[in-house]
Amino acid sequence: MTIPLQPRSELPAGYPFDYERQVALPAGKTAYFRPVVPGDAVVLAREAALADADTLYNRFFNPAIRLTNERLRYLTEVDYHNRFALVAFVDGEAAAIGRFEPAGEGVAEVAMVVKSEWRRMGIATVMLQMLEVAAVERGITKLEAYYLPSNHAVERVLDKRGFGKPTVESGVAQVTKNIG
Repeated sequence: MTIPLQPRSELPAGYPFDYERQVALPAGKTAYFRPVVPGDAVVLAREAALADADTLYNRFFNPAIRLTNERLRYLTEVDYHNRFALVAFVDGEAAAIGRFEPAGEGVAEVAMVVKSEWRRMGIATVMLQMLEVAAVERGITKLEAYYLPSNHAVERVLDKRGFGKPTVESGVAQVTKNIG
């Protein structure tokens, strides 16, 4: 699969070119990060259909999530200000997607998913760092994340990036980080 790109003239209004970058990962690979575009709905639908139940459960808290066309539009049509999302590609293959969504005045919820074969390569750490920078630039002062307590990989990434100690309620862990 090749990296889906749109001609610059067809990119959505407000597309932040400064978030397109190649990053050398600690594992020796190079990842290409860029803001999500509506055309990524096709890739996201394909990846969700191929994802294992564990990946879906850890991201959506549901192992049998179905991404409708409406949900795919919601996930890929963002305003790049209040709702911001990045995709990462490695070797031309979709590897990860991460985002933040408003969760109150000056607060955003951050979430990511990394395809199983690209985990433990540093993609989530780089993506979370880029999302934090984007959030600060957009006036967000606090990030929060929710995850399943059994998802130790996400817990490690969030801890590495300075999120606080998790609180667990109704089987869901929550962490926060002041960023501004």
